[in-house]
Amino acid sequence: MINLIFYESPFKLDLIGRIIHKDGEPLEYSTRMVSQLLEVLMDPKKAGPDGIAYYMFREVYKSEPLRYDITVVPPRMFGEEYVKTYGHYHTEAKEGLTYPELYQILNGEAVFIMQTLHKDDSMDCIITKCKKGDIVFIPPNYGHVMVNPSLSSTLVSANIVSNSFNSDYTEYKANHGGAYYYTKDGLSQNLNCIIRKTENLFPEELLSRNRLMIGDLLEEITERPDKLKFLEDPTLI
Repeated sequence: MINLIFYESPFKLDLIGRIIHKDGEPLEYSTRMVSQLLEVLMDPKKAGPDGIAYYMFREVYKSEPLRYDITVVPPRMFGEEYVKTYGHYHTEAKEGLTYPELYQILNGEAVFIMQTLHKDDSMDCIITKCKKGDIVFIPPNYGHVMVNPSLSSTLVSANIVSNSFNSDYTEYKANHGGAYYYTKDGLSQNLNCIIRKTENLFPEELLSRNRLMIGDLLEEITERPDKLKFLEDPTLI
């Protein structure tokens, strides 16, 4: 059984099995089942048996209007494709800008596949590969999918996002997934998507491009929440 301690303060936060505990108490969670991911998989016929694909722990900590969440993605394959989150856009926050988001990898590794639409329905994409400790910025107007590209490590990610946002899954459902699928052979383009440009950026490049200096996410939201106002108002970026 996995037993990982992420923090001792401001509260103890650990993973026992696949469940996040806070100060020794298991947290409530929701799940995404394999059957709920079929419509966004590269080859749904190879998804294998149904079961829990990943676990979502919402509001592990709150500093209104922001919340700190954790997602746990155990390793598995859907045929040739690595396990991933469903993928979504955020709703609009202000002046044509959707709510941005910050992620931090607490365990394992991750690949973020981000995409933004042009008026002609073509897309620009950003691919970001991450290791433990990396902090990833999801810019306004970008949808995103998070992939666990490992067959041995459980991906545990934390995120901070505004409590005001809602997830929009429409485009991912319509296109049967994001702009790319991530397979054992690397990226495979989703032919339902017209991709104009793809950038491969390190996590720190995304932060610096948006003039952000962000440290450990739990420390930021508990000790310096005013620093994160741009997550509620992206015009501050």
